[in-house]
Amino acid sequence: MVWADAVLTPSEILKIRDLVDQQGWITGEDKKFIMSYLDPQNPPKPSSLKRWLEEIRKVSGNLTKDMKKSLVDIGIELARLNARNQNDESLDLARAPLTDLEEALGILSREAAYHLRFHQQDSMAGTEETGNSELLASEVRELLEGDNKDLIRKVKIILSDPEFAYYQGESKREYREQVLKWCQYLAEQGFGSLAYPKFAGGQEDMKGYFTVMETLSYHDLSMVIKFGVQFGLWGMSVYFLGTEKHHQKYLKDIGSL
Repeated sequence: MVWADAVLTPSEILKIRDLVDQQGWITGEDKKFIMSYLDPQNPPKPSSLKRWLEEIRKVSGNLTKDMKKSLVDIGIELARLNARNQNDESLDLARAPLTDLEEALGILSREAAYHLRFHQQDSMAGTEETGNSELLASEVRELLEGDNKDLIRKVKIILSDPEFAYYQGESKREYREQVLKWCQYLAEQGFGSLAYPKFAGGQEDMKGYFTVMETLSYHDLSMVIKFGVQFGLWGMSVYFLGTEKHHQKYLKDIGSL
């Protein structure tokens, strides 16, 4: 479900990594496999997400009505039917930490399970009509954001993550450390290297880079300055004033912070 909105936030990554690390019954190879799906710059392909949904729907015949309301029950039943080496004891060990993770991520199990729609014939009854004011707001947003809307939406989701909560202290040192941490999270999402060449982890998207900068300015301005100096002033100086040797030596490290 963490990929349901196509964005993997810093707190989601940290919580899942912490959960996986604590599970002694999961093999090192399986942990590595799980971690491979926690790269915000390489989300699962749409075809993979569709295949996962199909697999979930296949187990519907083995689920009771109550089980269909629980993501944990759905996941355990999937594992029971598909795992080659796991026994019931291992699956029982997974229940408590998965429930804790669900609560930590703020997932409403019943609501999320409903959206899986086990029966293809489920109707869309109950959908509320969109009011005129909401429609107008949507049209204005579409006009303002243009073809950058997906990138802007992703940045806003990241900024809404608990890891980006405003610093409330008075220590300059702690504040600087917080700003650095924020910029490292943004680099992990691929925002810092967006305008850089592809060999340096970028997408050669200068327009996208400044779209990110503009959207970040709705949050903490010290973070925007740090982001701009690191990836813009420093990184772009190397990119546009340096030679190929400098590009190869420095750009990837600058972009990943």
